[in-house]
Amino acid sequence: RDVVPLWFVVLLVLRDAVLTVEMGRLKSRGITGLPVNFIGKAATFNLMISFPLLLWGADPQSGIEELARVAGWAFALWGTGLYLYSAALYIRQTREVMSRLPATSGA
Repeated sequence: RDVVPLWFVVLLVLRDAVLTVEMGRLKSRGITGLPVNFIGKAATFNLMISFPLLLWGADPQSGIEELARVAGWAFALWGTGLYLYSAALYIRQTREVMSRLPATSGA
């Protein structure tokens, strides 16, 4: 229904793909996870609020579609910024953890 543009979806999926690769690196060294950060939780909250609002804003019969669309995009953009920031934090944590682990042998 073209409620959100493709670039927006691709951005969110790419962030998760990058973190999946990072998590794979940790798991290959026996680390099963990183501590969850508040920024990631806030990002998820914002994104979870944004999508229903964006859908509501796409319905011309709702009566408040413009308000819902504006609020939806506000939550979506704020959530995306936090989502990308949390990814940077997780990548930094991964690098710190990996630098403290002993080197693996090539065998």
